[in-house]
Amino acid sequence: MARVVEYVRQTLPQLQALDKAKTVALMSVSPIEVHGPHLPVGTDVYISENLRQRYIAEIERRHPDFTMLIMPPLPAGADPLPVGGSINVPAPVLEGLIVAFASGLAAQGFKYLLISDNHGGPRHQMAIEAAARTAWRKHRFYVINPFGLEFRMMVQHDPALMQATGLGPGNIGDDPDVHAGTNETSLMMATDLALIDPGYPGVPASAPTKGPGALAAIGRVLAALGGRVLGRDLEHLDATLAWTGKKGFTPYMGAPAKASKEAGEAMYRARVNVAMDLLERALRGEELKITPMLWGLRILRKLPG
Repeated sequence: MARVVEYVRQTLPQLQALDKAKTVALMSVSPIEVHGPHLPVGTDVYISENLRQRYIAEIERRHPDFTMLIMPPLPAGADPLPVGGSINVPAPVLEGLIVAFASGLAAQGFKYLLISDNHGGPRHQMAIEAAARTAWRKHRFYVINPFGLEFRMMVQHDPALMQATGLGPGNIGDDPDVHAGTNETSLMMATDLALIDPGYPGVPASAPTKGPGALAAIGRVLAALGGRVLGRDLEHLDATLAWTGKKGFTPYMGAPAKASKEAGEAMYRARVNVAMDLLERALRGEELKITPMLWGLRILRKLPG
């Protein structure tokens, strides 16, 4: 039967006794960030911790002889919504923290760190993937962050994700629903309804106020020239900057009133399946390289802010 133990409660002999090849460390990594007027600033943290519990249940089902080693949550993230109440941890700091955790675990012989995350900030995702590649290069240690893949699937309407969830454009966490809208409110309903302001049905929908700009036009040109990944990423960046770059912008994007617990559960199930697919690949010894949004411009993670 699978065991679930907390890292910080273990003694050194207990840690040394664990079968490293059959132990998966799990850690939630998401920022404290404003999520509109109806969701708490800990929304990403709550969703990430709930997701971690679902990971545990599925690993127990698939690998009953494994040990799940629970790391303390890391409430840190780069590029949170730039309004009072959000706490920004610069990408280089976040990257260094993840590398430090990975190195510390690898030095003991552990092999896997599965991250639960719910933050799509571009430099946040870049930092975690950069840390993952450093951990693999230096230690052959796996840092697995499924959300780096899932967020791309959400924004770009991945057919498999849409079929698995039954969700469509505008309520799957894409650009018109990218923050504290239908998707995240649904996830919070499936996490803890008591954490949502009961007046959420009266929160008006927030939608983009202008059409595509210069970055989107550049993205379309790049896509036409064969740079499809970066081209589509630039279209996403264009939409994000058009929203957050406005003075007095609304700190959410989407329609909270359309949320449902059923939609949240469907998204959770699909995300757990994506995570387990990545974990199984790691257990088989495959090298994992996720391409998060804007990875082609990953040098940006080194910039201040």
